[in-house]
Amino acid sequence: MALVRILAMARNDLLARVRQFCLSLPDPVASTRLGGEPHFYVGGKIFAGCGDDGAGAQVGMKVGLDLQAILVTRPGFHVAKYVGKHGWISVDAAALADDAELHRLLRISYDLIAGGKARTAAKKPSKPRAKPAGRPRK
Repeated sequence: MALVRILAMARNDLLARVRQFCLSLPDPVASTRLGGEPHFYVGGKIFAGCGDDGAGAQVGMKVGLDLQAILVTRPGFHVAKYVGKHGWISVDAAALADDAELHRLLRISYDLIAGGKARTAAKKPSKPRAKPAGRPRK
């Protein structure tokens, strides 16, 4: 029973630290629309989320494939399920060196997602749509 309390405290502590930093960034949104713990969004896209895999609290974020390849060599850093092929990692709370490391990784994720959203919008200028050809009116 005591181990369950310790794990819950670690999850709540990690979530509080992630929430505090993520909400200090420009235009973040916290949402539980995926269920469970909140995920943090910028421009409608997730840049971080917390969870518990049953073994302990984790935070997930995008760091890009190059940094991901380096980080996952460290104990407690893993290629994220489902989105790892896009450069996402999951990190055990105990594997983080300190809050400064957590903040650096969250900022990288935020910048990749916020910057990617801006680049995508810049590449796709809105064009007026042509009306589909149909039968002429009588």
